[in-house]
Amino acid sequence: MPAIATDRLVVKTEGICLLIEDAMRRPSAASFEGLEQQVGRLEIEVREMQQALVTDDARRALTALKSGKDLTPEQRAVLRALVVGDAESYLHMENNLNDWLTELQRLAGEMHRLAGATSARALGELRGVVRDAARLLPSIRAYMDEKCRLDRFDSALDNLDDANRELLVRVVNEMLSSPTR
Repeated sequence: MPAIATDRLVVKTEGICLLIEDAMRRPSAASFEGLEQQVGRLEIEVREMQQALVTDDARRALTALKSGKDLTPEQRAVLRALVVGDAESYLHMENNLNDWLTELQRLAGEMHRLAGATSARALGELRGVVRDAARLLPSIRAYMDEKCRLDRFDSALDNLDDANRELLVRVVNEMLSSPTR
């Protein structure tokens, strides 16, 4: 990777870290919204940089896939990094799943306790519990989606029949040609 790109990535990452510190010092919806937008932009830039780094190796792997040849371990690794490397890294880094599941069980118990609510206060409590669960579930689902994505990719790579080869060729071609993938 060119030094200028690395320098730009360092500057952007340091900027994000400063925004995190600021949002933690002065928490507000606006500060976290701005942070969320900046992190999203950084994610796109990092993806594009990774794709640029592996494009040549990925094209060689595509040639092998199209010709029906067995992939070398290096070709398998570059395809895995390109297609599901983000999922693999996320699953490795994410350390809250058990906490989320425990919290969901706690919330289910609260929902059960409040299910027969008849007062406005108890119904308000139930609404708060339901809202908490509604905001927790997307994190759990996202984790499970990434795990499923990684498992499906590994299964397809381990069973490279014609259909899986064609699918992988199409996905990798799309990734290499699209700035949004």
